[in-house]
Amino acid sequence: MLIRIPGWARNEAMPSDLYSFNNNSDKKTIITINGKEVDYEIKNGYAVLNRKWKKNDQVEVKLPMEVRKVVANDKVKSDVGKVALQRGPIIYCAEWVDNNGKAANLVMPVNTDFHATYNAELLNGVEILKAKVPAVLIENNGETIRTQEQNFTAIPYYAWANRGKGEMMLWFPEKVKDIDIVAAE
Repeated sequence: MLIRIPGWARNEAMPSDLYSFNNNSDKKTIITINGKEVDYEIKNGYAVLNRKWKKNDQVEVKLPMEVRKVVANDKVKSDVGKVALQRGPIIYCAEWVDNNGKAANLVMPVNTDFHATYNAELLNGVEILKAKVPAVLIENNGETIRTQEQNFTAIPYYAWANRGKGEMMLWFPEKVKDIDIVAAE
């Protein structure tokens, strides 16, 4: 039997060098047959299960679902120093409505600790990401620039633009210096 193991579960953001994960996972896909974990080898993206099958054998596949940071190839100049967030096959974004009215001022440091949780009331039910991250604040007509830690919420990218007009971010700088700071007029 062959079971397809998606590229993202094998530390492959996509089958080219355009995007990659900057934090490879040591977690592997777990396959059980009748409740017992089995060893397998990967060939051409498929887990190969060689055995004599019996009627009513049950196969369960548990895919690693931690939050990963995606980076673009250095040739994509607008994304240098930035990361996108992915959990399983889903890319996430931040909208203003969940992040103190802004999204373009958020920073995702290397050591950010994300927590995924299901929110049944939001957008007909979605898995969201939560963390504490720095936000760049501009005050006194641009004279004062500081950072402040704040709560961060990301939603699946497919669900954005359903709650009115406002900022949305997909690619986040990992450092404050990589934010384009423009004073509000």
